[in-house]
Amino acid sequence: MANNRNPSGEQAHTFPPRAQRVARGSNSGALFDRRNARGEMRVPAGLGDLTLRVHPALSFFAASLIAALPVHAFAQDIERNVSVRDRARPDFDPLGLRFGAFQLDASVDFSATQTDNLFATETNEQSDLFFTVAPRARLASTWSRHEVAFEAGGATSSHQDFSSEDATTSYVGAEGRLDIGRDSLLRVGARHSQEIEPRTDPDALIANAPVEFTRTAYWGEAQHTFNRLRLRGRLESVEYDYDDVGALDQDFRDATDHIASVRGDFEVAPRVGILLQAIADERDYHNAPTQGSEGRTYLAGVSINFTDLMYGELSVGQYERDYNFGRSFDGVAVAGHLEWYITQLTTLNFHANRSVQDAGGTVGSPYVQTEYSARIDHELQRNLILTAGVAAGQHDYEVLNRTDDYVRADTGVDYLLNRRVVLFGRYRFDSLESDGADRYRDFDVNAFTLGVRLRL
Repeated sequence: MANNRNPSGEQAHTFPPRAQRVARGSNSGALFDRRNARGEMRVPAGLGDLTLRVHPALSFFAASLIAALPVHAFAQDIERNVSVRDRARPDFDPLGLRFGAFQLDASVDFSATQTDNLFATETNEQSDLFFTVAPRARLASTWSRHEVAFEAGGATSSHQDFSSEDATTSYVGAEGRLDIGRDSLLRVGARHSQEIEPRTDPDALIANAPVEFTRTAYWGEAQHTFNRLRLRGRLESVEYDYDDVGALDQDFRDATDHIASVRGDFEVAPRVGILLQAIADERDYHNAPTQGSEGRTYLAGVSINFTDLMYGELSVGQYERDYNFGRSFDGVAVAGHLEWYITQLTTLNFHANRSVQDAGGTVGSPYVQTEYSARIDHELQRNLILTAGVAAGQHDYEVLNRTDDYVRADTGVDYLLNRRVVLFGRYRFDSLESDGADRYRDFDVNAFTLGVRLRL
C-alpha cells in the first residue's frame, strides 16, 4: 500500500467535517472571512503527464448525467453558491439528538457488493459477494464560540465465498477549536484508526489475507488574520504500525511521519488572492532506517472566490527529498482544487496533485505521483442526487524500472426516502497497467453496490 503521504499539500488528518459549507466573504465578497468559524482550509490536490482511459460504462453514465443537467427539481428554494452535497434540505436532513449544548449525529450503512475480481489479480480472477455494516457517530458542541467534537465509526465486511477476506476497520477521533478574539484560533486533534490495505492499491501486497495496520495521528494548528493577510502554522505526527500477514513480515513498513507547515494567504482583491506555503517533513522507518528520508516542499499560487460561480486555488513549486540510502530527488510540485457551480443544481469539482511518495509494499522504491480527478453531483430532484467521478494517475518510480498508470471511476445515486432512510447504489471501476522491467501487475475490477443508510 502506498503510504499516501502528501508533502506538496496539507492533507488534514481529521475526521470528515459536517456536511456544511464554511462561511466566506464577509467583506464584500472577500476571499476569506476574517473569522472562520471552524478554521477549515480546503485541501489542495496535483498535476502531471498521464494517459486517461475511461471505462465505457462511466462514459455512458456521464453522458446521461450531463443530459439531465437542465432538468430542474420540483419547486424548491435553492440555496445559492453551495455545493449539491453540502446544501441544506430541511425536509430530508436528519435531526439528530440534542444533549444540552451538544448535538449527536449518527448513521449506519447496510450494503451488498458484487465484485468480479476480488483480489485485483492479473489472472485467475475470482468473483464474490460481500456484505458490509458501517456505523458512524459524531458528537459536537453547538456553542457560538469554540468547539469540541468526538467521532467514532467502522465497518465490518463478510464475504460469501472467500471468508479469508473478511475484515473489520474502525476509528475514533477528537478535535477541539479555541477562538481567540475575532481574528485568531487554535485547533488540536487526535485520531486512531484500524485500517486495511485495499487490494486495488497499485502497491498492495499480494497475500493470502488483507494487510491490516493502525494509524495514529496528532496535530495542532494556529491561525491568525491581519486585515488582508491570513497566516497558518501546523504541526502533525502520524504513526503507522503494520501487522504481519501469516509468515510475511511487515515490520519494515512501520514508520512515523513528522510534518510542519506554514502558509500565508494574502487578499489582493475582494475575489483574488495569492498564497505561499512551505512544508517540511521527516519519515522515520523504525525497522528499516536506511529507507528514512527528509523532504521540503515550497509552493506559490493564486486563489479565487467567485462565490456565484466557482471557488478554488492552484499552486506550483518545488519538492526535494533526501533518502538515508544516499539518493536525492527533486521536481515540480503542483496542487490544485476547483469547485464550480455549473448551475444551482449541479456542482463540478476538480483536483490535481503532483508529489513524491514511498511505495509501502516495496523497500527502497520512492515514486512521483501525479493524479487528476473530477466529480460531478447533480440534484435531479430535492431528494434524488446523481453522482459520477473519475481519477487518473501515474506512479513513476525513481529507483525501480517501473511505471504504473491507474484509473478509478464510480457512478451512483442517492435517494433520500425521508429524514431517517437513504437508499443508495454505486458502480466502481478500478484499473491498473504496470510497465517496465520491474512491472508489478495489471488488473481491472468492476464492483456494484446496493445499500441503505439509516440516520438518527
